[in-house]
Amino acid sequence: MIFGGVILALSGTTQASVSYNLTGWDDSGTGGLDGSAPASWTGTSAPNYTGALNAMWFANLESDNASETVSSLSARSQGADPNFALAVGPRAWSANATGTLGKGHGSDFGLITLTSATNLTVTVSADTDLGSVLKPGFSLFQGWDTSTTAVRVADYQNNQDNPLLSQGLDFIDSAASTIAGGFASFTFNNLGAGNYTLFVGGNATLSAGSQGKYTVALAASPVPVPGAVWLFGTAFFGAVGIGKAKRGN
Repeated sequence: MIFGGVILALSGTTQASVSYNLTGWDDSGTGGLDGSAPASWTGTSAPNYTGALNAMWFANLESDNASETVSSLSARSQGADPNFALAVGPRAWSANATGTLGKGHGSDFGLITLTSATNLTVTVSADTDLGSVLKPGFSLFQGWDTSTTAVRVADYQNNQDNPLLSQGLDFIDSAASTIAGGFASFTFNNLGAGNYTLFVGGNATLSAGSQGKYTVALAASPVPVPGAVWLFGTAFFGAVGIGKAKRGN
């Protein structure tokens, strides 16, 4: 029964969905109102989110091999304004030489739900289809904001827990690019089922930069099964075979 359960777990179907908050969107990425409350969600499903931190989009990955792309064109295809854009400021993720100080007013905050344990690859790219020259950076946090006090228009540390006076956000890791029109990617291994928050912004780090549109690719993959489980399965089926042989004699 245990071995059979492992086989079923590895054969999950690929399901995912993305919704977008249309309230207060600003294609410059610097208005500080993107994803305001009360949220007006468009897409397949709305998150059960009550935090104060602005949530711009929600991706629900319903299996350990689901994948999805978050983008301006995706939002438009789901009923957003024809000019709707996901855009962030040039120093929203990092504005200092050490690459840790972000500007919250130009950032976007995305919500992610994983329904099963998974390895998750996050790739944030400049939306070159829409002419973006963004140098993207992002940080992933476990949890969703549970506060009533989070503020967007403030500086924050992109590698510390509970940025922007949020609550319930535990920093995991981050990635960034220094290439205009480039991408940043990172694989987060062994993430448990639950809620996560992605901070997205520009990585100008004191150099020249401009706000820019972005896309986010999310790709889940199964956590490898420990070798001991496979050995157990092999031993189990071997024992069944020996038992049948003995009964046959």
